[in-house]
Amino acid sequence: MNRTPVYLLVAVSFLMVISSLAGGHDSSPHKAAGDHSMSEEAMKAQHERMANFKEAADMLFNAIIHGSRKMGHEGAEKLEQSLAGHEQDMPHKSRSRAKEFHGLYVELGKRTENLKKAVREDNLPKAAVAYGRILETCATCHGKFRD
Repeated sequence: MNRTPVYLLVAVSFLMVISSLAGGHDSSPHKAAGDHSMSEEAMKAQHERMANFKEAADMLFNAIIHGSRKMGHEGAEKLEQSLAGHEQDMPHKSRSRAKEFHGLYVELGKRTENLKKAVREDNLPKAAVAYGRILETCATCHGKFRD
């Protein structure tokens, strides 16, 4: 049985989910929340990180669909680089659960490493699954912490 169409369907489905989630980030100011308020500069950096995540997700999606190892490597690297500085980020809601929020960033880093490994191995099915697991983390975080 050829599993490639199944992997492509999964990848397309996840991309649609993450595109709708990541596209929800804008540059409008957010209300401060007590001791967990963020400066406009910190919020801007967080939104730029989310835009970079979306760009990386788009690159990874195209890499998987087109079987491009180079694009997959570039997308995984971009995603990994986007994680830098997340320690200053705060969730848009449920700010009292910031530790859980940051734990999802840690999980995202681990899953990015799995994706990078699959890309290095030139294993398209494994890369597609790893990509889906990354998007699962994004969807979980947005469901819990996004406005």
